[in-house]
Amino acid sequence: MNAVGVDVGGTKIAAGVVTPEGKILDEVRYPTPHSPETLVETMARAISEVGDGPQVGGVCLAVPGLILAQANKVVFSPNLRAVEGIPLKDELEPKIGMPLTIENDGNAAAWGEFRFGVGSEADHLVFVTLGTGIGGGVITQGILMRGAQGSGGELGHVTIQATGPRCACGNHGCLEALASGTAIGRRARELAVEQPDSALGRLAARRQILGEDVTELAREGDEVALSVLDEAGRWLGVGLAGFVNIFNPEVVAVGGGVMEAGELVLRAARKEVILRARPPSRDLAEVKVATLGPKSGVLGAAALAALPPALPLCAPIN
Repeated sequence: MNAVGVDVGGTKIAAGVVTPEGKILDEVRYPTPHSPETLVETMARAISEVGDGPQVGGVCLAVPGLILAQANKVVFSPNLRAVEGIPLKDELEPKIGMPLTIENDGNAAAWGEFRFGVGSEADHLVFVTLGTGIGGGVITQGILMRGAQGSGGELGHVTIQATGPRCACGNHGCLEALASGTAIGRRARELAVEQPDSALGRLAARRQILGEDVTELAREGDEVALSVLDEAGRWLGVGLAGFVNIFNPEVVAVGGGVMEAGELVLRAARKEVILRARPPSRDLAEVKVATLGPKSGVLGAAALAALPPALPLCAPIN
């Protein structure tokens, strides 16, 4: 039976009706509102538009942030504060008339790559997505690791450098603060001030540098831009090496907008994994670029919607 997957991001909401084989039959997109009431209404409208057809068995809503599964709500979302605290299942099910499950967006994207993408032939996968922030998910023995309360798999908020830059979550030195698109843009602006005669420096004199600017200038051979991506890749590799040591995956898939830079980031990351991960895990794991692109969240959410509830929850914590 078909299912609806919804990928809620900081800038857009994408919803699609998906077949069991991973074919998107219909899809809509809306800008993400940043007030709770309008956010709920927009999510409901997107779901209703694509879920109005025949043979739709359920909906999975993939949202950014830390999820408390027992309450079906997000308790902390630094990149989308409007979603925090909303009892999403209670709010949305009466509006859409279909059963709804809630999932972290990184977990949903990981499941998409596991079912339909680069991890489709693996049983053990670590997925990391590099965008404005960093998310991810872990699949072991074909099971999505959610943890006791549904908030497991927050790979972007593993501390990599204890005295490092402040992260949006409030901590210092998270992987997200060192290797995300936001981190790349911040580091590029710092170096543009230090080296004003570089291509980055000249661009910074005209306007604010963005992460995609760094990739473009690096491809043109600017040494400062290349050094920014290499540094981000090294920090990424430190994180990936830790994940390899902990989870012993067959595949480490890296996706998100930063992967437009491809090997300009991954080359350094792979070197760090080889240096820091330990055998036998190091010798098994392959670091690959994810293949589904921005559709991984919708595809993964829809595939999760088709599954029975699978979250083994502990007793409620008082």
